[in-house]
Amino acid sequence: MSIPVTPRRTEPLLLPRLRELFPDVTFDTIERNDLEPPFTEATLADSMQGMSTPISQYVRLRLGVRCMKEDHTGDWDKAARLWASIAREIIRLGTVAPLIDASLESGPVRMTDENKRLVCAYGVLLLEVSVA
Repeated sequence: MSIPVTPRRTEPLLLPRLRELFPDVTFDTIERNDLEPPFTEATLADSMQGMSTPISQYVRLRLGVRCMKEDHTGDWDKAARLWASIAREIIRLGTVAPLIDASLESGPVRMTDENKRLVCAYGVLLLEVSVA
């Protein structure tokens, strides 16, 4: 017989603390199209994976950071530095219950929008979270 579990979304666990630590960044779970330049935006999106133990689950957390300058071009250096800072904080928070562990899987990778003007930093962190 298996243990009944309910997957736990990780964005609501992380977003309040990240918003507090990075007050100049707009955090969300989907890219916004209503921001006026200059802006800095970070997007978190979790993807629930298989169970790591009977009471914990792996989660792939996608992190994207977009930085747009006043002239509507992207700032890769700023996005990459900020991505690394946010990823470092998520890894640090990865041991605070109900999170069990967090590690870097990939990133930051340089990505561009369809117009090749806005460069963003993208990567994935692997989390382990206890299930309810």
